[in-house]
Amino acid sequence: MASNTNNVKLGVCKVYFDNVDLGYTKGGVEVSVTTDTHKVTIDQFGKTPINEYIEGRQVSVKAMLAETTLRNLLKLMPGSVLVTDGVQAFGTVTFAANPGATNTVSIGGQAFQFQVANPSTVYQVKIGATQAESMANLVQAINLSPVALTQGGVTAEATSATVVRITAADPGTLGNAITLAVAGTTPPTVSGATFTGGVAETKARVDTSTGIGIDMLAISKALRLHPKAKADTDYSDDFVVHKTATPGALTFAYKFDDERVFNAEFNAYPDPVTNKLFSVGDPNAV
Repeated sequence: MASNTNNVKLGVCKVYFDNVDLGYTKGGVEVSVTTDTHKVTIDQFGKTPINEYIEGRQVSVKAMLAETTLRNLLKLMPGSVLVTDGVQAFGTVTFAANPGATNTVSIGGQAFQFQVANPSTVYQVKIGATQAESMANLVQAINLSPVALTQGGVTAEATSATVVRITAADPGTLGNAITLAVAGTTPPTVSGATFTGGVAETKARVDTSTGIGIDMLAISKALRLHPKAKADTDYSDDFVVHKTATPGALTFAYKFDDERVFNAEFNAYPDPVTNKLFSVGDPNAV
């Protein structure tokens, strides 16, 4: 491949954890990938290795988060509980069968089209070999699309073998206005024409425990670093850690010339099913 100066890259990134943008950073984001090996030696070659085996690989991501919000604190401090009088609006999509190529799911007026071919846009969803696979593809499409950042912000997750729940990012009644619809031949069903259940937040706090004994793999989520220079729909240079968590740290400097930051260090764990540790490039590539 010929050399290309466009391959020399600089710039900051956006940090998405569990499909939520953690906001501004302070001092950059650092990625570290290290590999431990065992060098094979024998007497006849002295200290010169005759072979080498990989014993393990570690990935860590360090980010100084400048937006010290309660929601960020909740995500970054295991053993924390949000106490609030606010409620997030939500809607559900229920599948009775694997969707067909005529089926669409629309959120806030934006349609996600199921199709047999590989997706060519962020709003196309590949039909999987099973209903569960199709639902997972829909969840990924919603969470990676600009819709996840607009409409007040939404996140999607499969909450059962038949239901995808789509939730407004913030509590409040504005989320109740987000529309939800399906179309096509024998489409899935929705909980209603709009999200429901949103209640305005007037008071909130985060209570944090010692966290002793928390299973970090059990609470791990995906972390995605997206270069700010790229369009939100261009994932070609994304860095994704599939299973990661942070034990939690913060530094509060109550001074006029210094910022309060959350010192987040994410450690990666291999996915128990796929064995994936991290990926670079478009998550939608097949």
